[in-house]
Amino acid sequence: MNRGTQYLRLALLQALAVAITVAVSVFTANGQLVDQAVMDTTIQSSDPAVRLARQFGENTVVIVAAGLVIGSVVLALARRRFADAAIAVTVFAGAALTSNILKHNVIVRPDLTLGLDEYSNSLPSGHATLAIAAACAALFAAPRHLKLPLVPVLTGWAILSGFGVIAAGWHRPSDVVTASLIVGFWCSAASGLRALLHRPGGGADRAVVTTRRSRIATSVLVSGSVVAAIALSLSYAVGTGRTVWSAALIAIAITATTLAALYMSLGSSRAASASRVVSARGVATA
Repeated sequence: MNRGTQYLRLALLQALAVAITVAVSVFTANGQLVDQAVMDTTIQSSDPAVRLARQFGENTVVIVAAGLVIGSVVLALARRRFADAAIAVTVFAGAALTSNILKHNVIVRPDLTLGLDEYSNSLPSGHATLAIAAACAALFAAPRHLKLPLVPVLTGWAILSGFGVIAAGWHRPSDVVTASLIVGFWCSAASGLRALLHRPGGGADRAVVTTRRSRIATSVLVSGSVVAAIALSLSYAVGTGRTVWSAALIAIAITATTLAALYMSLGSSRAASASRVVSARGVATA
């Protein structure tokens, strides 16, 4: 299976996980009640980490996300890495638009909880989508030697932002997990389309064998984010979801998504480099 097909299949897997999360968290009474209870517990927490996350969620998401995307895209364009810039913009804009459409035009939350007004739809989280999408977009656009050092910083900020919107009372845990899956979907879809449209010659094909580890890591990480989302949904379905459990699964889902974006970007970078080498050799021997 080539890279393009693999990534597009992973995108379908992430879309399926979104559907499962929505079905349980929005359209079952247990899902609604447990999701709300976990958010309420988080809001009431006096833990310093929760207070820090609240500050991130309330005050920095939009500004930092916009700065990250604009800065990384401008730098990619300055380096003439047009494909990297295009994927960064596609991931950020596609994820933001998808979250907005799903929340405001597609998902209608039924009243399964005795008519309480607090159960209006909030899934997926737009702020969490912006934070996670900006982190992934920055990784796609960053120079190869900066990608790995940026991962802990960008992932940490995305996780804090995700927890922050829950602690601020803006979103429930399922909103943040769904946002992460949507960003992951756009990372996989954009990378898959890039790989299918970029058809290297035979020499480049042999060189691209070096991306095998990246492809394996990508599959494992995407599967990890999907498993985390489904585990959260199952715990809600049976009414056993807990705050610490939900927090751990949110962190796993976001971390797996950003790391998958890292490996997709590394795979694309290696493939592009191999193609340029083969093209240069062809010109030299002509």
